[in-house]
Formats: sequence, C-alpha cells, structure tokens
Amino acid sequence: MCFGLRRFFSTQTRKRASRKRMAKLQQLHNSAPIPSDPDTFLSVAANPEIKYRPLPDPLSVYVPLRSLDEKTINSIVATLSSSERKDWHFGRRTLLAFLLAIRNQLDQIEESKDLKTKFDEQTVQHASVVRKWLVEKDASGDVKELPWKELEEKYKQMTLEVDNGMAEVFGVNLRNIEPYYELTIPDLHADVIQSREYMSCFRSYGWDPKELKLYWNAQQLEDLCSIEEVLNRENEIDIANEQTSDKKILPYDPSDEDAVQTLRKYPVPERNHAVKITYVHDRIEKAVFDVPEDAQIIVLNFANERSPGGGYLRHAWAQEEIILYNSDGYRSLLDLKYSRMGGGYAIPEFGAAYVRDMRFFDKSLDKIRAVDMLVSACYCLTGTTQLYDNPRTQPELIANTVEKFRAFIMAAVANTKGDGSNTYLLLGPIGTGAFGNETTDIGYAFREVLSSQMMGSKGPIRNAFGNIWFVSIDKWKNDAFENILNEPE
Repeated sequence: MCFGLRRFFSTQTRKRASRKRMAKLQQLHNSAPIPSDPDTFLSVAANPEIKYRPLPDPLSVYVPLRSLDEKTINSIVATLSSSERKDWHFGRRTLLAFLLAIRNQLDQIEESKDLKTKFDEQTVQHASVVRKWLVEKDASGDVKELPWKELEEKYKQMTLEVDNGMAEVFGVNLRNIEPYYELTIPDLHADVIQSREYMSCFRSYGWDPKELKLYWNAQQLEDLCSIEEVLNRENEIDIANEQTSDKKILPYDPSDEDAVQTLRKYPVPERNHAVKITYVHDRIEKAVFDVPEDAQIIVLNFANERSPGGGYLRHAWAQEEIILYNSDGYRSLLDLKYSRMGGGYAIPEFGAAYVRDMRFFDKSLDKIRAVDMLVSACYCLTGTTQLYDNPRTQPELIANTVEKFRAFIMAAVANTKGDGSNTYLLLGPIGTGAFGNETTDIGYAFREVLSSQMMGSKGPIRNAFGNIWFVSIDKWKNDAFENILNEPE
C-alpha cells in the first residue's frame, strides 16, 4: 500500500475513533443545554455550527467605580501610551474602551442634577478622586489631564482595524476576519482539533455572560463582602430572602450575583476550615481527576495576559495550553475576548478573570470533570513583550506579584460553592516556566497571600478552603514551595 493511502486510512481510523469517543462521552454526560434564546445567536460564516451572542457595545462594560484605585488607573494609562507594541488581540483597545467607560460614568455623576437620589455620597466623593487620577505625565514629570478628544478619535480608529496580528501568522485572509475566526483556522495540531470537538460537543453556544467574571483589582473582590450603613430606608434590600433594612451592599457586576449570594449565606469571617495543603507531582490534566467526585475544583490557569490561550493555536506546551488541549476552556477565553472584553483581550494587570463550569476530558478513561478556572498572568521576565510594562525594581516586582495573587485568591474565595469546605483550589508554580520568574519569589508570594487576612477573614485566608493543592510536573518546585510555606511564622 502506498504511503498516501496508508496516511489516508490512518487519518480515517483516527477520525472514527474520535467520533466514537465523543459519542461515548455524550452518553456518559449530558451535553450543555441549548440556551433559552437560541434564535438571537449569530453563526460563524466559516462554520455555521459555531454560535455566538451578538457582540455588546465595548463602552457598556461594567465599571466597578467604587473599587478603582490609583494603581489600576495608572496601569491602564501607562499601557495605552505604549503604542509601539503590536496589539495582537486588541488588548489596548479593550483597555481604552474601559478608560472611556470610566470617563463616561464620571461625567454622568458630575452632570446629575440630583446626586442624592441617583448616587450615594461615598460614590460621588470617590468619583472626584478617580477624576484626579485620570492624568498623564510628560517627560519632565508635569501632570496634565488626559486628552479625551484625542483618545476618542484613537478608539474610533482602533475599531476600524482588523486583527492583523494572530490572523496574519496563520495566513487568515484579513478580508474574511470575523468573530471567533480562531475556531476555524485549518491545519492545526491534532490536540487543537480534539479540543475543538470538545467545544463543539459541550459548548457550541459558548458561555453565558454570567459564567464569565472579570475583576480589575483585589478591591473589587473585597467590596463584594462590604456592607455599608444606609441612612435612607428607601434603599432597603432583600438578599436571599433576608431583609437588611439598615445596610446595603456596594454595587457589583451582574455576573457576581451568585458570588454575592454565597458570601451573604457563608460569610468569610465564619469560614475557618482546617485547610489541608497537598503537593501533587503530576500534570494538571491528570490531577483534576484525583479530586473527590463530589468536590468543587478551582484551577489556576498560568495565563497569557494579551492572548487567549497563549500559544494554544501554535501547539505550545505550557500549563495554559495543556489545560486547553484537554478541555473545552478555549471557547471560554474567546467568549471573554468577544463578549466581556468587547472584541479585545486583556487580563487586568492587578486583577483576574474567572470561568464557571469548564470541562476537563480524559480520553483514556472516558471521563469528564467539571472545574472552575481562574485566569491570571505573571510578569514575563525573559524579554518577550507583553501587554503591561514590567516593574523596574525587584521590590516593585514582588509587591505587584503579591497584588496579582491577592486578586485571584480572593476570586476563588468569592466563587466557592457553599462555604468552601468542599472546595479544592489547585495552584502551582505560576510564572516560573516560560515567563522566567524565580520559584522562590513565587513561593514567598503565595506564602504572604495565603497567610494574610482578607475579605474580613478572622485568620489566614487559606482557611476559607478545605483543600489547597500545589500541582506541578517539577517536583523540585513543589519541594521549594513546601519548604517556604512550612517556615515558622
């Protein structure tokens, strides 16, 4: 038999085996339900079976105004000034849309004729502080107001651009660029094709917006636990059928409705579990199947801040890509890009994203495991250009890394199912591979954050979980983490 025929029959055999696996998986587990409004979905022209919701106006993004701090604002402004960088997935456009949305909300507050009925006093006061942060510094250090007209024009020009970064790399005709084109690029590695089958089987309509959460900083998560005194009884609220006539909850993103309900029912100060920390020498796609079946799993994705999935399309072999080859999670990152982030992709420098109900697949066992996914990125210290500038000093690098970790640990706390006692939080040596961070620095960052009090906790925040696993294929990294976390206080 000639080589061409052998290759043909081999390919057909693999396809039949793949179809049989998917059919068996669907017999074992129900596929994702069709949404209640399927007629409102659009289809990808290159593959009509791929559905997506109409894209929202990027300027309608939720702004956690009360949670914004100067560091978050400075991060956005500084990144927008780095115009010499190639904007692979329109990350700067996403940040500019968020900046303009902040400005629009401030204008609304300042122009309101009756502030007392529309906005509370604390919001009005904080808005005036945020306005003072919206400045830029020139080379001489002089401060001036941001050039809003210029930024508006810049944003308009950005919206007319096509994706000439990743699309060009894969030879996609720029005239045919459409949302979710990443799912139609041909001739990719078999692992990518296999994950597309998972997505097609279980997430052909993608993620509901309420399953995708975006946090700009740790304060946004702290504020989910904050309750303020209410002077005006007209502001009474009823959460989980519990009247609180003298208190109110700060505004929050609609996607956090479930988190707010859980935090009210299981307040963090009352969570004091005897957390068990375990060091697992295994691959992440294997470790998830070792967690008890009735437990909630939250997996930390060592993400790329400017590209959904990092090198997934190129078949790179880092932790994020391995997660995506073995799950339906790549679709969730694209939904973050096209839905929550307005067509661009930018993990906030001091924040994180959170995905509900992703599925891992084990082909050899014909098993599926539901997990939640934290999406966070460390600084890249190897010289590869990323979205945000690296800190200039070692102390600043450590402080900023701790701030990143605070955000994703709080995101995990806020999104536990129940009181966290049956939650397994799967962490690992984030940033110590291709991004070049020192393992000891990352270990001490975890030690500091997990030992800290947050969200009103009465003890170390690690006790908000029943189990924490550090998962790594490098045993020496886990050994280093174990030594660091076991050092005397």
